[in-house]
Amino acid sequence: MSVLPEWVQLLDDEDGLVVVELDEAAAHAAPLPDHPVQLVVTVALHDPDEEGQPYAEEHAELAGWREALERALGQDGRLVATITAGGSREHVAYLRSEDVVQAWRDAPPDGLGAYEAQVALVPDPTWLGLREIAGLLADGEEPLVLPL
Repeated sequence: MSVLPEWVQLLDDEDGLVVVELDEAAAHAAPLPDHPVQLVVTVALHDPDEEGQPYAEEHAELAGWREALERALGQDGRLVATITAGGSREHVAYLRSEDVVQAWRDAPPDGLGAYEAQVALVPDPTWLGLREIAGLLADGEEPLVLPL
């Protein structure tokens, strides 16, 4: 993807604290037709604070998840957002194909600690999921529904 990342942090505390780190450049360039698959890796926090956010030590451990995912994606995918709320952190990426990170479907790579994670791969050629996170849905567009 030739668009350079522009990371911004967004906070929402209307219904509990939600912290979003968003690649705003990817959101405004969306969709990119050569990355039609959305990957969501949701990690349950071990010890969230009263607002559902990680303490500093756990935040540092979760950075390892992000780094491992970015390495796995390489040139065939792009991390576009992380969302931390309610005791979990979601990593949202777009891929050329599911084969890019097939191993993440069943379990993350070794060395990332004893975290529980759920992995969802879903076709999203219009990048509806990212545009929803960024608040860029067009009138009449419905949010993306991930498989349970």
